[in-house]
Amino acid sequence: MKAATSIETTTAHPLTKAKLALAMLIFAAAGVAQAQSKNCIELQASAETEEQYTDDQGRAATRLVPAGKIVPGNEVIWTITAKNVCDSAAENIVIANPVPEHMTYVASSAMGVGTAITYSLDGQQFASANELTAKEADGSSRPARAAEIRAIRWTYTAPFPKGATAFVRYRATVN
Repeated sequence: MKAATSIETTTAHPLTKAKLALAMLIFAAAGVAQAQSKNCIELQASAETEEQYTDDQGRAATRLVPAGKIVPGNEVIWTITAKNVCDSAAENIVIANPVPEHMTYVASSAMGVGTAITYSLDGQQFASANELTAKEADGSSRPARAAEIRAIRWTYTAPFPKGATAFVRYRATVN
């Protein structure tokens, strides 16, 4: 029997390593509990920042490291990993994640191999980036700005085979 899975994830505003750790614990617990109710998908979330270093050949390189203390202007890379723990394929997998309060989505940073990505200004109605519109005070519409995006949704286009793992990712800047 194939399982259908829709997962809603949440995040909190991280300012310090302790607050970030607590936010990630709450985030992961919420996602795992919802995934377990669907009996197939387990989620794990992480918040990271980029670190510059010198590799073994003496070249400048960049790597992701767990987010420590972050301040306004810092960019955080949010990654949500999904794993099918069922004995069969899981279908209709959707991961929806709000952009944390006090953070601004970085334009064109959402990614997820094998997913259709949509965005929301209110966390309720989603559309592709080029279809997302905002209303002006005079009632006219205009293309939405990245700073107005409050949620991102990834819809997997193919089933997850037994044991499969995949991840989605986006960047947000601390306000």
